[in-house]
Amino acid sequence: MGGLTVHLLTADGTAASSDGNSTNVWVVIALAVLGSSVIAGLITSVLGNLRATAAARREGYANAVRSLIARGEYPYRVRRRVSDEPDVLAALVSRGHDLQEQLAACRTWVTSEHRALGKLFDQALSNIDAAVKQATSDAWNQAPITTAAAMNLNGWGPGDQRPHLAPLERAIAYRFGWRRLLPRGLWQLEPGSDEGS
Repeated sequence: MGGLTVHLLTADGTAASSDGNSTNVWVVIALAVLGSSVIAGLITSVLGNLRATAAARREGYANAVRSLIARGEYPYRVRRRVSDEPDVLAALVSRGHDLQEQLAACRTWVTSEHRALGKLFDQALSNIDAAVKQATSDAWNQAPITTAAAMNLNGWGPGDQRPHLAPLERAIAYRFGWRRLLPRGLWQLEPGSDEGS
C-alpha cells in the first residue's frame, strides 16, 4: 500500500505536487485548530469577566437597597429598645453611625456606577429621611419598652418606605441583561419623570 498523500489543486485546476505542499496543509490545519482554541479561550475569558462584573454590580445594588431599607427601619429599633442603659444606647447609636457610613459609601458607589441611578438613590434617601427623622426623634423621646405586648407599636412609625424605593428598583433592572443595551432615554425611571431624557 502506498503512503497517504494530499493533493492540492493549483489555480489552473491541476494537481500540485503533494511532497512540498502536504506540510503546508498540516501547518494550516494546526494553525486553524490552535486559532480556534485561542478564540474560544478569549470568548470564555470575556464571558467570565462579564459575569463577574454583573455579579459585583448586583451585589453593589443589593447593598445600596439594603442600606436604604435599614435606614427606614432604624426608628423602629430605637422605639423598641428595652432599656436606656448605656450599653443599649451605645449599640443603637453605633448602629446609626454605621448606617450613615454605609449610606455614604452606597451613594458614592451607585453614583460612580451610573449617574442617573445615583440621582434616584439620592431621591430615595431624601424621601426616606423626611419620613424617618421625625419618627427617630420621637422614638428617642419615648420611654423604653419593657413588656412583650408593648412591642406591638399599633401603627406608630414612619410607615411603609417601599414607594420611595420603587423608582430606584425599576431603574436597577436596566443595569442587567439585554436591557443594559437600551439608551437611558428609553427607561421609565419613575412615573412622570423627565430624568431619562
